Order: sequence, then structure tokens, then C-alpha cells
Amino acid sequence: MKPKLWVIGLGYAGLNKLTVETYKILAKADMILTSSLKHPAIADLAREGFHCRELFTSPGKVESLESLEAFIAEIERCLLSETEISEAVLALPGNPLREGRIAWSLNQKLANQYQVDSSLLANEYSFERLTGIMRELRSGWGCPWDKEQTHESLKKYIIEETYEVIEAIDTKNMNNFCEELGDLLLQIVFHSQIAEENKHFSLSDVCKGISDKLIRRHPHVFGTVIAETSEEVLVNWDAIKMKEKSSGREGKKESDYFRIPNDLPALMMAEASQKKAAKIGFDWDDYHGPLAKIREELTELEVEIRDNQRLDEELGDLLFSVVNLSRFLGVNAEESLRQGTKKFQKRFNKMLVEMEKDGRVPEKLTLSELDMYWDKIKIEEKSGTLGSF
Repeated sequence: MKPKLWVIGLGYAGLNKLTVETYKILAKADMILTSSLKHPAIADLAREGFHCRELFTSPGKVESLESLEAFIAEIERCLLSETEISEAVLALPGNPLREGRIAWSLNQKLANQYQVDSSLLANEYSFERLTGIMRELRSGWGCPWDKEQTHESLKKYIIEETYEVIEAIDTKNMNNFCEELGDLLLQIVFHSQIAEENKHFSLSDVCKGISDKLIRRHPHVFGTVIAETSEEVLVNWDAIKMKEKSSGREGKKESDYFRIPNDLPALMMAEASQKKAAKIGFDWDDYHGPLAKIREELTELEVEIRDNQRLDEELGDLLFSVVNLSRFLGVNAEESLRQGTKKFQKRFNKMLVEMEKDGRVPEKLTLSELDMYWDKIKIEEKSGTLGSF
């Protein structure tokens, strides 16, 4: 029977983070090959009396397929230099892939001499597999496109994927929803990998940061604070958030108050700004205030349409007032406009279908004729003939 070569991932922590099964395999191995004796888990093994042999080439320093081949060749030399080996272990840092280039190359190169077993590497449902894929895509032998990406070049994809998630929620297609959440998660993993390569932070730091924040901001769950309603939770949340943001700052500048991302969609930015102002009492008593403001701004806009001096400004004031009213009515302005636009699209498409049934060409119809079709669709919708949307 051929001797066995186990390929395992060490992760990034000490020996206590490895599974019991992995530890047992390390304990009975005749040889442990590693790319770094400084890895926390390997250092722990050394303290326990395990003999680990360091490879000259590290997979973390492999920058090309040629250097990968040199790494595999070195592993082969080390294994074949010992004749009394029944089981050996190649202990790699991080979370290498079962289907990754290293595992594949080892199988190709050593298949005649060794039974290569990578079954302990990240399984297909694990988060470690995803991070391992991203690491491999950015590696020296990875994908040219993925290796070229930066935080800046990926910005547009975060926005696109976020809206595709929203679309999946709206359509209530759970299979598509699952896929789109994966696409959005990929962006977080992608950015974290780039940050780790630049020694800024890692995905582990991201996970720890948000976990710590959730615990801090839920003292009614993880502490002794009492909060029995959603309103009380939000009050506590805002108070803790304010304390966190002000910590370490000597003073509060006027320009610091809003702290709202400039790249937010305009309706969302308007609503977020109004909510921030409302926190210090700068707000209407009820919806009558913003409703009257809309009428006032509409009158001012009509004046500017004639003079055309401050048209953009007055139109912006009107839209801002509409967002204010939607906030008081408990309606999300961004989502309301999205649904209104979709409603228009569906109604327009139905109108085109009716024209096609009548053998009419839309471009050749007058506006009054187009309006007749539009009104027909509206009447049929209200009567339930076409269904509501």
C-alpha cells in the first residue's frame, strides 16, 4: 500500500483552533512538512515535542506557476528522501482548497508514490472555502482580472449587487435571493482580501469588529439594561452610537454632525439628514407641516419655471419636502419611488400589448391616442380585469 500524504490547513490561529481529527493525524505522522515554523499552530506543535520540517519555499511567496512547481518539487524531494514513512502531513497556512492548485498539483505529481488525502481541507459549505477561493484567485497563479482589482475598481459592484439583492427580495424568489446574497458577500470577502494583502485588516478583523459592536449595542440582551420595546432599543442604540463616535474626539465640529455617506442615493440621503436633524428636535409636529411645505415649495417652483433663475434649487426643495412628508407617513421614499417606477413600467408594457393587439404602431399615434390606451389600462386595473400591482 502506498504511504499517505495528508494535506491540512492550519488556519491563522494556534493549535487549539484545529479539530481533534486534525490533531490526531498530526500526532501519528512520521513527517510534518510546513512552510513556516513561525506559524502559531506549528509553534505550539514544536513546544509539544513534534518535529516539523520547514520547507524552503513558502506558498505565500509563490508568485507564479513556475515557483509553484518549485514548491511541489521541494515537497517531493523531502518525502522521497525518507524511506520509512507510512503517513506524512503537509501543513499549510490559512484555508487551502481541496480543488485548489496546490492540492491538484500534489495529486498530479505524487500520485504514483503517495496517496494524497485532502479530505480535511475546507468542505463545500464552509466559509473557509469561500475565503480560500478568494485567496487563490488573488494568488500568483490566480486570475488576471481578480489580481488587478482594487478597492476603487470594485466600488460599483457593491452598489450593483446591493440593488440586485433588493430586486430579489421584491420578486420573492428565494433561489435568486440566495444567489444574490452570495454575490454581495463576495464583495465583502474581496475587499477584505485586498486589505489583508496590504496589511490593513483581515476578514477576521471585520467579523470581530461587527460582533463586538452588536454586543455593545445590545446591552439589553448581553448586559443588564432593560429594553422592552423597539423604541427603547433604538434610544439605547443611538445613545451608545453617539458615545462611540464622540470617544477620542476633543470637540465636535459643525461639519461632523451628519456623517452621512455622500454616495447614498439622493432620496435616502435626504431622509437620513432629516432624521439626524429630528434627533435634536428640529422637526415638524406632524404630517401637516411637511404637507403645507410641499404646497409652498410647489408655488415657488412655478415662479422659477417662469424666471428660470433657481430652477434646480427650487425643484430640490420640493423633492426634499416630499421626502419629509413620506417620513411622517411612515413610507420609505426610496422604496416608494422604486415601486412607483415599476408600476409605471408594468402599466406601459400592458399598454404596448393592447396596441399590438389592435395592430397599432405606438410611434405613429398621437398623444391623445396614447392617453386613451393608458386610461384604458388604468380602468381595467381598478376593475380587476388585469389585476393590481
